[in-house]
Parts: sequence; C-alpha cells; structure tokens
Amino acid sequence: MKVKLTELNSGYKGQKKVKKVSSRSKSKAIIAFVLAAAFTVTFLLNSVGLIPLSALFAKARVSVSGDNGNLPLQIDSASVIRADVIDGNIILLTNDNIFIYSENGKQLLFHNHGISSPALNVNGKYAIVFERNGKNFILIEKDEITYEGVTENKIITAQCGKNGYYAFSTKIEGSTSALSVYSKYRENVFNWSCGDEYITSIALSDNGKYVGAAVVGAQNGELFTIVHHFGVDYKEELNIQKITGVSPFSLHFTNSNALTLISDGGVFEINKKSDEITNKTEYYSSEFNSCDVSPNGKYIVTIAKYGSENVFETNLYNKNGKLKHTISTDFEIVTSMITGKYIFILGENIINVYNLNGKKVSGITVEGEVTSLLPTDDFIFLESLNKISRCFTYGDSTVKV
Repeated sequence: MKVKLTELNSGYKGQKKVKKVSSRSKSKAIIAFVLAAAFTVTFLLNSVGLIPLSALFAKARVSVSGDNGNLPLQIDSASVIRADVIDGNIILLTNDNIFIYSENGKQLLFHNHGISSPALNVNGKYAIVFERNGKNFILIEKDEITYEGVTENKIITAQCGKNGYYAFSTKIEGSTSALSVYSKYRENVFNWSCGDEYITSIALSDNGKYVGAAVVGAQNGELFTIVHHFGVDYKEELNIQKITGVSPFSLHFTNSNALTLISDGGVFEINKKSDEITNKTEYYSSEFNSCDVSPNGKYIVTIAKYGSENVFETNLYNKNGKLKHTISTDFEIVTSMITGKYIFILGENIINVYNLNGKKVSGITVEGEVTSLLPTDDFIFLESLNKISRCFTYGDSTVKV
C-alpha cells in the first residue's frame, strides 16, 4: 500500500504535523475579522438610531470586495434613451442595445434589440422594452431576456407589473385604442377597446387582479382625463371617472382597491368601491416639479410653491393617499425620487436623503453635473453626460461625477 510522504513525515519521531497558513487563508481571516468588526459597530450604531443597519452592511460589503469594480461606467450620452434600476442593478437602454450592470458595474447582459424608437418600462425585477408606434417588444426578468415578441397592432405604450404581468395600449381598426393584458406565462387575460381616445397610461395591480387605464381628450377646448378601473377576473369596468382640466403624468395602484392619478393639476384617487373622485392635493401646472412612487405604494409629489424657484415642497403620502410629511427646501430642485426606505432630492450640486419619517439622514455634495438619479436603498447611481457614477445612500459626503 502506498502512503503519501507527508503522512509519513508527520508521524516521524513523535513530531506534530504543522499546517502552513496560506496567504489565501490569511486573507479570509482578515475579511472575516473586518466583517465581524463592521457588523458589531453597525449593530451598536443601529441600536441607538444613528445609522441604518442595511446602510453600513452595504459599505462593509463593498469594502470587503476591494473597490468599485467597473464604476464609473463610461457611456455615450447621445445614444442613451433611458437608464433605470431593475432588481437593484442598472439597466441601460440605448438606440441599439440593452445593457444590465451589477451594483459594482459588472456587465450582466448585453443584447442588440433591433427596435426603432425603443422605450423602456421597469417594475421591480421585471422590464419591458417596446417599440413606440411599432409592434416589437422584449420581456426581461432580473438580468435575462425571457421573451421577444410582436404585437398584432402598433404600440402606444406598455407597462409591466411586479408579478410579471404586462400590458399594451395599441392602435386598432374600428376603435381609437385597445388595452391588452397578459400573464407572466404570456396568456391573454384581459382585453378592452376604447372608442374615442388614446390610452396613454396603464396601471397593473401587484396581485394581477386589477388594471387601470387613463385616456386623454379635449372637448370645447378643455382638456380632460378619464380613468378606467377594471377587474381582470370579472372582465368588467368597476369604476370610471372623468377629471376635467388635467393631463396625466402617471397612474398607479398604490393599494389594491384604489388607482392614484398624478397629474399636472393634482393627485386624485379612484376607488373601486366609491363613485366619487377623491382629490388628495391640488396645485397649478406651473408649480409641479416631479413625482415618484415607491415599491410599497408610498409616493411623493414635489412642487415649487407659487411657481417660485427657491421655495419647494416635497409631500410624502402613504399608500392610501394620506399626507404624512412635508419636506421644505430652499434650493431649486432638479428632481425627487423615492425607494422603499428613502426620499432623494437632487439640487444643482447637492443630494439630500431623507427617511420616510421626513428626517434628513444624509447630505451629499455633487462635484459635476448630474442629469438623473437612479437610487436604491443602498446606493445612488448618478447619470451624467458621459458616465454613471455611484455613491452610498447613507454615509458619503461628496461624490464626483
């Protein structure tokens, strides 16, 4: 029987076997120590309310990884149509391609879409790329292409839901537009034709049981928006409301019973159980600045008070449309955004971060010009003219773009 020499030597003359510690083992030990120390400090600071647990965990994770990976990402701003966040990663739609990058800038997806006039809609881990006034579309889940298809009629707009459902507004013969809803498995579950107006906004409930549509029209020189609330299982209209003098920006199911319409003249709620419209807030179109809806149904609306360039208010509403907090700023706001945990307010050279209690938790000085924000609970991705940079949501004081 053959015996390895190392085994023979280890027992020779009663000597004990000495195991040499490799450099890799040393690195692992150091990393384990750093993580343990970071989590201990995190726990202590979190216990007294000074720093969120997830925020320092993100910093520890990046510290252990060594650097920012491939960030900042170099981009050709002339070809970028839309940048967004999908499942915590960056999705970039250009004239020719779809890119998805990890939070550290690693390329996860590259796909030549071959679509003229492409547009993008993202909801959680799902996205749809579609051809405006065309028939082609692409479905994405996380960082993979799951389906490429063609619609029967030309697409006006498209929407994807958190459960994988997706919907199209299309132009059809015999009607002005039509609404079609499909399940995650590409089964057609709902259809509706609109005779007089174009369907410009679509909303899908998280459970897939309801769909909403907003159409825009004009009568006697006055603009109006009509919101339709449907039950997918019942194949019928649950509610219809006409709101005069406004045009829609976005339509959402902030909860399963109610559609929230954010318009240029106010925020309105259309509940399936009520025949009346609830006006959550009013403002002039000249006051409107920006709006955003979080994954948990909370939403924000930022207005310039009285049209001023120096007095701004960002109003936070819960999923039932109740005003919870108002954040006032004395600088001109470029845009405001919300995630599941934070509110982000971008000024000319500053990003203020607030928790959902309206308390400021971070102020970040921006060196350079930012064209848009792509925030997550852990990171802020900043799009500028030729690159996408990153900073921490909580803990960074300066970022250079």
